[in-house]
Amino acid sequence: MIRQAAAEIASPKSEKTEKTRDQLLEAGIALFSQQGYEGTSTRQIETQAGVQRNLMTYHFGSKEEFWKACTERVYERMRGFLGPAFTQSKDIEPGERVRFLIRRYVRASAAVPEFARIMFDEGRGNSWRLKWLVDQYTREFYETVADLFDDGRKRHMIPDIPLTNFYYLLVGSASIFSMATECDLLTGEDALSEAMIDAQADTIAKLLTIAD
Repeated sequence: MIRQAAAEIASPKSEKTEKTRDQLLEAGIALFSQQGYEGTSTRQIETQAGVQRNLMTYHFGSKEEFWKACTERVYERMRGFLGPAFTQSKDIEPGERVRFLIRRYVRASAAVPEFARIMFDEGRGNSWRLKWLVDQYTREFYETVADLFDDGRKRHMIPDIPLTNFYYLLVGSASIFSMATECDLLTGEDALSEAMIDAQADTIAKLLTIAD
């Protein structure tokens, strides 16, 4: 009985804690992807999250650890889109597999534009954050792309270009989504519309592969 009562008391508190953490993480992702790490303050994060002062430190310990938690959530969202794609691709005819995965990466970039925004921002300087991102996430993704590249080259589906150029052409395809506001002002087109996402996915797949 005592344990049951304790669980009933703890449950609402746990739900409130998770809600607060979730609000902080979503606010952090939005601000870090828009303003960068240095341009974002703890107070801004807490204000946007709609929580009391000092709760970010209470829940995450420091701004550094909080930033890591935000980027972990962003990367997990990317992985959530790409993981099933690799599973599905096993049943796809080998010649079309490369194009399928390229299209899925472009669509994942549209669904999680914060990932590219953070990477493009951090990629400009040799900070501890960039080193952490490379060690934790992008090296793994680079190696995955390298395997895809090697498979495509063996099947004569990828042009005779260096892996590094292939990789950054693929990663750079996300810029249209991370710069969606500029695209709208410049061209009057919504970069995040289904039509534009499909067009970008098809365009990059055509650019990076050789037609049958």
